[in-house]
Amino acid sequence: MKKKKQEKQKAGNVVLIGRPNAGKSTLINSIVQQKVAITSPKPQTTRKVIKAAYQDERGQIIFWDMPGVLKKNVDLVSKKTSAVPGKNLDNADLLLYIIDKTRERGDEENVALGIIRKIDKPKIMVMNKIDKPGKDFSYQYDFLKDEFDEFLEISALKSTHLKTLLEKIFSYLPEKKEDLFSQKQLMENKILNQTSSEFISELIREKIFLTLRHELPYSTHVVVENMEEKNGVFHIKANILTNTERYKRMIIGRKAETVKTIGIKARKEIELFTDKKIFLRLNVITDPHWPEKYL
Repeated sequence: MKKKKQEKQKAGNVVLIGRPNAGKSTLINSIVQQKVAITSPKPQTTRKVIKAAYQDERGQIIFWDMPGVLKKNVDLVSKKTSAVPGKNLDNADLLLYIIDKTRERGDEENVALGIIRKIDKPKIMVMNKIDKPGKDFSYQYDFLKDEFDEFLEISALKSTHLKTLLEKIFSYLPEKKEDLFSQKQLMENKILNQTSSEFISELIREKIFLTLRHELPYSTHVVVENMEEKNGVFHIKANILTNTERYKRMIIGRKAETVKTIGIKARKEIELFTDKKIFLRLNVITDPHWPEKYL
């Protein structure tokens, strides 16, 4: 009986691009089966590229989670954030164009397509949120299918058709010449371009987005100042930076209830991530120049 010929392993960079809230971060979290990117119902939650490692018997993938493509830049934060996708697409071996079928096609999609059309790489059009009831605008994207090498409908949240998506992804990646990441990196942390303190600051920022209303989360940034373990408890001191004293008062809240709520939510999440007992201290600081310093 002949032995089945072992297929050569593949390896490559897969870049996700799409408008805000299309589900890019949720998709990567579902594929790597670990929270590597923060999510919230608010657009522009992702500000910087997140590189996440995935590996199985077929090879290695680095997924690049990009900030959502914006129609226009209204402030320094959105200006810096919207510049990220265009700077990183040349690194791709494959592009995934993520579309939210529940939202009508608009100017942001046109901007995203303009960026994608300039890149001569294999491309897969991914229609997300097929699990979500209600309005379905997928028909508005039918004319685009011929521009892509593949088309697939998925639910990132429910992991529907993700096995098929991975099969398609590997089929377009080049043969593996060298490791993209080490086994130690994969075991310790699937996030390849963030330190532990940077990821913890992102977890805190996620809770800010989930707690504060309207535009207030966009005026904030989180910096972990210190982390140390004492007597089996992991002590974390972090600063929430915001633009004005008025915003600072709103983030702190009456009798410090708002910042306390953010802290409780963040502490629980960090305990899950680190598997340690956490003492979290949050300070709210006014610094109108934080976008220039940290983005």
